[in-house]
Amino acid sequence: MKTRAGKWAVTLVAIGLLTVMPGCASTSDGADSLAPVATPTASDAPVEWPAGADDDTPECQDASAATLAIVNESLHTVAVEDGLVESVLHWLSARPDRELGVWTLTGLIENEQTARGTEGGYFAVWATRGDPTSATFDDPIFWVSGVASSLTRFGPLLPAYVGASDMEDVPPAAIGCGTTRARTP
Repeated sequence: MKTRAGKWAVTLVAIGLLTVMPGCASTSDGADSLAPVATPTASDAPVEWPAGADDDTPECQDASAATLAIVNESLHTVAVEDGLVESVLHWLSARPDRELGVWTLTGLIENEQTARGTEGGYFAVWATRGDPTSATFDDPIFWVSGVASSLTRFGPLLPAYVGASDMEDVPPAAIGCGTTRARTP
């Protein structure tokens, strides 16, 4: 009769043999099925400033008129194509996010429906790797939040922002900048 320790030892030896024997633990595409899977951690995130930012860059500032025009053009295009109510941004806050290695762009989307209601608009967050404070900005823009994805034709930010909870789909600091800007006339 085998002991529990003996059964575990046999199991561990069998697993060990599978990992060192060539071809025994491979999938049809040749990849090792027992190879460790890389899981992103906070330490894997970029720790470099995005283009145009450094330690002296203000945490929250206005994006340039060129950046605002690109986002508003995409909002207009989607509204026309999908028969939605025309939405506009009157401003975009720009925040360099060192962890993500991008600038986050937060705007308060307003349209006829939000103007008549009590909401007053809703925040959407995009991101860019270029400097959105540049007067000649023309870099790609990516969506970060679900709202931004459905109202523009920009692609998603990859790797995507992963919040601490399922309810957090944008960096809180980006919303903080947007909230601060919304209070400024």
